[in-house]
Amino acid sequence: MTRPVFSLLLLGIVFASPLSLAEPLKGVDGQSVDIAAPKRVVAVNSSLVEILFRLGKGDAIVGTDVGGTWPPEQEKIAKVGHPYHPSIEGIISLKPDLVLATEENLTPATAGQLRSAGVPVLILENSAKDGIDGLKRRIDIIARLFNVQDAGKRVMQELDKQRADLATKIAALKKKPRILFLYAHGPGEAFVYGKETGVHVLIELAGGQNAADFTTGTKALTAEGMVQAFPDAILMLNRGLEAVGGVEGALKLPGVALTPAGKNKKILAVDNTIRWVGPRFPQFADTLFTAIHEQPSR
Repeated sequence: MTRPVFSLLLLGIVFASPLSLAEPLKGVDGQSVDIAAPKRVVAVNSSLVEILFRLGKGDAIVGTDVGGTWPPEQEKIAKVGHPYHPSIEGIISLKPDLVLATEENLTPATAGQLRSAGVPVLILENSAKDGIDGLKRRIDIIARLFNVQDAGKRVMQELDKQRADLATKIAALKKKPRILFLYAHGPGEAFVYGKETGVHVLIELAGGQNAADFTTGTKALTAEGMVQAFPDAILMLNRGLEAVGGVEGALKLPGVALTPAGKNKKILAVDNTIRWVGPRFPQFADTLFTAIHEQPSR
């Protein structure tokens, strides 16, 4: 083999090899990836999908779960199942060069199966951890992964401004109303969301007090618990409120009619993705602020 031919072959090998990051990125589970600017990403968790689109990298997503609603372009992306139980076979069939997920979406066993199949996996923090600060950390690591740090900084600066604007409005309040979130698939079963949830973050950003802060995570709704929470307003996902039959149906859930929220029929529908803290969260909080503070109570 002559030297020029060998050099060309070597050059071809270099171009065909995956590019490496300046330094590997370590996930919250301690496992690292070393892939600069992935081309085929399966993103599990709608907040990650929204971050990728906000950073201008939505076209790298080849698969996601069924929990997302934004942006509209995500509807055309292949789906790999439930956000908390994605299909391993479905993910592998898409031949991703990276699976990006938050820690509540992939169990260690599921991540291990994917890695055993040769699929790199980067696990980020729980999508509700530390609210906007945690969101900024996820944006930062994804921006570094795709080498778009400037775009990441712009998004984070925008979040800081929106949070500061909300804080200014909240500082003028004399009272924080008690807000409770109900998660329901239908009339027969519902759960309240306590601390360390995306909903808790939303309520506090909007200047409210989580009426279910007596618990952490989710808890089945009981009439006694609802009366104890004594909420001034109740939040439900758009699809959840529809599933129980609207406001009148929600009033029939255990204990709801006995609360100030029930008596005033102050039951508000919110975006279906609010359980995961994403880039649109300050907008959601601003809308909720108007709904709970500026509408007169009966």
